[in-house]
Amino acid sequence: MGDVVVGDRGSTTRRTTPPRPWARTLRPLGYLLIGLVWLAIWALVVALAWGILVCGVVSGELTMAEFTEPATSSVGGFIGMVLLAAPLVAAVAGPVLLWWIPCCIWPLATLSAVYVVRSLRPSYGREKLSFTAYGARGSSLGPPTTSNVALSLQPVRGSALTRFLMRFYAAGWQPRGRAFLPMLLAGVGWLLLYPAIAVDVSRTTNVVCGVVGLSLVVLSLAWTVVAQWRGAPTADRRGRSGRGR
Repeated sequence: MGDVVVGDRGSTTRRTTPPRPWARTLRPLGYLLIGLVWLAIWALVVALAWGILVCGVVSGELTMAEFTEPATSSVGGFIGMVLLAAPLVAAVAGPVLLWWIPCCIWPLATLSAVYVVRSLRPSYGREKLSFTAYGARGSSLGPPTTSNVALSLQPVRGSALTRFLMRFYAAGWQPRGRAFLPMLLAGVGWLLLYPAIAVDVSRTTNVVCGVVGLSLVVLSLAWTVVAQWRGAPTADRRGRSGRGR
């Protein structure tokens, strides 16, 4: 199987001059720092997605009234919550917060760790470890740009591990519509986890919402991963290699 390349295969820094000796000496530290930055960003995203739920479980004081009381004070507010607010939150929480944004982050943190290990191995000493590919404006997730999009930290030498990571890299930076529907269901499941831990609803509601919510999140993630694997992202067969980690 060819190595996964995100961006234009014909516009990369893959075949540029190998690093100089001083750069090879410093690159373990460089990749480590880059990986720590991406790890910190990933931790922030996880906190945004799961922080309130975790705090609610730990404190045992989360109530649904905190979220629903303003909306249920009037008929219009209730209708707006059911028909507008809840679907919008599910659409943002599922596809965006639970899938696309994490896939933009954790593969880069993990690839950086792979390059730290490779930079310490003599067999990689005289070669580039990663390259940048460029994509057309609007072809990747992120704010608008005035030039081509730079998609960095892609592996020069592929392996089973890097191909695995690049699948998720592609899912984040070049998202496809096939992930929206299953992850929308994950967003619904994520919302159901709030009444699952709330202390002001019945025990039956806690159990039903917990089982349904967790099932939707887990099954939707599995569905999305399978759909992504069948999506066959761009492959560069010229870079085939099974060596390395």
